[in-house]
Amino acid sequence: MTSTADSPAGGEPAPLALVAGCPDALTGIPAVLRAAGISVVDGTGAAGTAPDVAVVAVGPDGNGADVLAGLPAEAADATGGNLPVILLASEAMSAEEIAALDVADFLMEPVPEQELVLRIRTLLKRTKRQQLRRDSTAQLRQRTRAISAAIRSSNDPQFMAEQVIAGLSETFGADRSWIRTFGDERVLALEMGWDSDGINASAPALPADEAERLAAMLWEDETVLSVPDHDGAELPDCESLRKAAGKDGLKTSVVVPLGHGGKSFGLLWLAGISRAREWAPIELSLIQHVAGNLAHGLVQGQLITAQRQVLDRVRELDQAKSEFVATVNHELRTPLSSIIGYLDMIMDDGVGQLPHEIARMLEIVDRNAHRLNNLVEDVLTLSRSDAGNIQQSIQPVKLVALLQSVISTLAPAATAGRIDLSLREPASDVEVDADQEQLEQVFVNIISNAVKFTPDGGSVAVDISSGRSDSGVPRACVKVRDTGIGIPADEVPKLYGRFYRASNATAAAIQGTGLGLSIVQDLVHQHGGELHISSRLHEGTTVYVQLPARR
Repeated sequence: MTSTADSPAGGEPAPLALVAGCPDALTGIPAVLRAAGISVVDGTGAAGTAPDVAVVAVGPDGNGADVLAGLPAEAADATGGNLPVILLASEAMSAEEIAALDVADFLMEPVPEQELVLRIRTLLKRTKRQQLRRDSTAQLRQRTRAISAAIRSSNDPQFMAEQVIAGLSETFGADRSWIRTFGDERVLALEMGWDSDGINASAPALPADEAERLAAMLWEDETVLSVPDHDGAELPDCESLRKAAGKDGLKTSVVVPLGHGGKSFGLLWLAGISRAREWAPIELSLIQHVAGNLAHGLVQGQLITAQRQVLDRVRELDQAKSEFVATVNHELRTPLSSIIGYLDMIMDDGVGQLPHEIARMLEIVDRNAHRLNNLVEDVLTLSRSDAGNIQQSIQPVKLVALLQSVISTLAPAATAGRIDLSLREPASDVEVDADQEQLEQVFVNIISNAVKFTPDGGSVAVDISSGRSDSGVPRACVKVRDTGIGIPADEVPKLYGRFYRASNATAAAIQGTGLGLSIVQDLVHQHGGELHISSRLHEGTTVYVQLPARR
């Protein structure tokens, strides 16, 4: 586009009009506009600046209609994609045709020249006001986004409340603002005020019960309360608000409920004291949006605070547990070791000399002392496992030799119950990389359980085999099958829990702590293995231990 007139010297630049379309319909129009102080460009070249308005003429034969669809892209970009257009329509155009075109205004030919000038100036003023509103709205959105970002940056309810009342007051020109939460399981009770002196402790004169009622009413209606002028405002459902506003010298107010879920828990109140004002819908929407972010932040902050308190409590309990385990280690193991040691000396030195009744009682004491010592060892093992402090000395372990040793240790108990305890050895020994002492603890626990829960005359069979996992990794499998009392099917998954004992074992008064399988599972997993139990009530139980085999 090429300019055909210069802007007036000095002062505000003259508005620039793009004049295009049917040449016959535009005769004399550029001169009229220049005379009125409006610069003119046509569609033949490029102008230094984008036009402020377009005047497009469409002749009787449609000449110039293509201009409406092909306005310069740079002009539309410069005006936010909204270049205002005044159409100079021929008498042949119908109202429907004009309405279908995207124009801001139109004049029918013959064009009243001064009317055209007036229409251009009016359109430019309206466009400028719209642009100012758009700029103002964009600025408000940017400021409220910054407030919301501040809310999200912290979990401290005091900090969040300060950012909201100070930020909204400055953004929307409020003289005073308050936040009040009533306190429940979701948020803490909070009162905070702001005025030109900054954050202060002043609160509105609205009584607490009335504040809760007002918040509940607004929350239920999903709305905000906007009062342009408290003088003479009719608030039939909020008489207490009118009185409170009078006491505090308020002229205008916006009250927004704070809540979460189906119930409110507070109020956000912005107020002006100097003059009445109309609160624009966009202002109310943005204030309500920030209030929603604040409510969410307060609830999340309370949840995080509660979680931290729980975590602190868990740490305290963990510390107490560690202290308890240390006490167990010192206060129980030491005297138990002494008791067991002296019992062994008495029983060894008194062989054949102690009366039968005394010897029998000493055997009972010795047996129970060892039971208590094993329980202490189990508790210490679990504590070390929880703390990740179980030390392992990994070395090649031959399963046949290890299981022969375990069965040899448990053979007397099996013989006493007339239980057939056997080991089926593989054609070639199977080796695993493991901590031998821990692996021995695993199989002593499993096989002793099998012996303990098998009635007299039953059997316990131990089987060693090797194979590969689904991914082709070599595996060693130890299967321990007994013909014992079995376990109810619904209780099998619970056996791995600490201190859990099957109901039939408890009913039969079979001794045990319910810690053994929990320890076994931990140790097997630490060796990269798997533990599986299958059982049928009154038929017996089979325990499978799979471990990575040595390559």
